[in-house]
Amino acid sequence: MMFSIFRKVFFWISAICGSLMLMWFVLFRWNFVPYPTDSGYGPFVCYSPNHEYFIKRYQTPFEAIQDQLYADGYAILYDKTGKKIYEGKTHIGNDNPYWFDDSVAFFGSSDEWYYKLPSSPGAHPETHKGCFDEKSDYVAPPLPSLPRREFIVRGVEPLIKTKAPYQLQFLVEDQHSVPFPSFKYIIYRADGSQQEGETDENGRTTVIESTQDEVIRIYISPFQLEENFTRPEKLEAWCSQSPDGCIRVEDQTFTANTISQPPAKAR
Repeated sequence: MMFSIFRKVFFWISAICGSLMLMWFVLFRWNFVPYPTDSGYGPFVCYSPNHEYFIKRYQTPFEAIQDQLYADGYAILYDKTGKKIYEGKTHIGNDNPYWFDDSVAFFGSSDEWYYKLPSSPGAHPETHKGCFDEKSDYVAPPLPSLPRREFIVRGVEPLIKTKAPYQLQFLVEDQHSVPFPSFKYIIYRADGSQQEGETDENGRTTVIESTQDEVIRIYISPFQLEENFTRPEKLEAWCSQSPDGCIRVEDQTFTANTISQPPAKAR
């Protein structure tokens, strides 16, 4: 009798534990919900420019109810025959994936991945990013008719002077002289020190002060979202893997000399 009761209790405890584990797996680990195509991130099937490869993107039910601007997902890479050749957890933003001459990559969050393809994914607009649908139309990022904004970096005199005899600010603006506010950067001083920051509402960096004429370098990350700020060493690593389709650190680094200034008068 006691053995029979014990067996029933053990059965129900096992059933409840098993159900909870199954529920946890379905909600938090099983990537089976298609990534929403109405969120501006391209079609569910994301083709390479020449349709030699395609990517399907999924989420867990828990990720699917989160804000899709920040939610993570799961991407599976196939060749044109439907053979799965790579998969991985990743951040699926409206810029991803990035197609290069011989590779594909997802950028953002700690789940970035990069895969070297056995053949070229095809010619692509110079931004390298987005999806092509079944008709080879470029569909992401949205609104391709908007004019492209190039960022231009210049060394200028500070708007507000300090007491230092040599000063400098970098100004980041587009080709129409419209400033880029909240643009992330790293400043490198002659002594090897670094300073990270964001441009203000006028597109200007912090004021750089020096006691002598000094060469200042500034690095602008090509990926500007909080989770996408890419440090120079990571760009160099990507370039070593795919030299034909990389973004060079040299092209993202700008130099200017500090400007001799009369010290500001004490008030």
